[in-house]
Amino acid sequence: MRRPVFAKSTTLLDNPHALEGKLARYLGARWGESVQVHGLTRFHGGAARETFRFVAEAGHGSKALVLRRDPASSLIRTSRAAEFHVLVRTFAAGLRVPEPLYLETDDIAFGAPGFIMAEVAGGRAAGIFEDDPYGPARCETGEALFTQLGRLHALVPDAADRAALPVHDAAARLAHWKAEVQAHATRPEPVAKAAIRWLERHVPQSSGPPALVHGDFRSGNFLVDDDAKLLAVLDWEMAHVGDPMEDLAWAMDPLWGHGKLELAAATLPRDEAITRWEAASGRRFAADAWNWWRLFAGVSGLAIWISSSFEVASHRTVDPVMIFAGFYPYRFHNAQVARLLAELAA
Repeated sequence: MRRPVFAKSTTLLDNPHALEGKLARYLGARWGESVQVHGLTRFHGGAARETFRFVAEAGHGSKALVLRRDPASSLIRTSRAAEFHVLVRTFAAGLRVPEPLYLETDDIAFGAPGFIMAEVAGGRAAGIFEDDPYGPARCETGEALFTQLGRLHALVPDAADRAALPVHDAAARLAHWKAEVQAHATRPEPVAKAAIRWLERHVPQSSGPPALVHGDFRSGNFLVDDDAKLLAVLDWEMAHVGDPMEDLAWAMDPLWGHGKLELAAATLPRDEAITRWEAASGRRFAADAWNWWRLFAGVSGLAIWISSSFEVASHRTVDPVMIFAGFYPYRFHNAQVARLLAELAA
């Protein structure tokens, strides 16, 4: 029997000194002085991008930095230039995001397209199986979180945003994830396909003017300190111009609720989270479209987990996060979408 050949990742994790050397040479050229890089470690919280933290030592002092770059195999295909653009945009607007520093769109500097940003010190992200990740400070965490989301949606997309980011209304977002399911399903997907048919028949009107949409705004993609104070919103690779209801529905999806179905992202009651968001965004919650966006959130999740299973089944990766994504999140969203369809048919 022919043994499967797994794609060789370019992470250089077998030889971290090689990547440290690349980073030292790159930063040395940027800063015009000798640079030493040490302490390179990889974050393993996600599989959409490879993310490393490291320390750069130079004559002017030391800096804790983070590298984000393309992996050999990924849950989703996105652009580092687009992600960097939206970080620059939101950082300049005063949102709580890491400071973006340097972007490279080829694989010469970092071994793959990527960018360097400042590390947000002292933060932690909630794990999917944590029962109560924010403890007694959950309300304060939620107030800050949904205020930040509202401030994002208050930004008016300009010509540069539209040039750098995908521009998708509800129908286009649905078409995007439908194509992902069709391209990557390795078995029949009756629940996903039935939900897509329902969504196609009931595409809602826009909830308002287009907004900058994070695309993956959820528990696990923001950092809090030991007191659950919000430090930074992370992982902007799915950002686009679209309908802000997408972010609200994804943030409030039960998968990210840590078992607290009455709370939004395990923080505030849903109505309170919406009130915070409305106050910060200057927008109105589209109650008449909420069921559509709730179902869309589940379908987009299924599309991501199906793509993950495809990457594993195609022998392109052995990343345990990718393997996990094809099991627990897939089964959760398959059941969630089926329940929503039953409710909508009642």
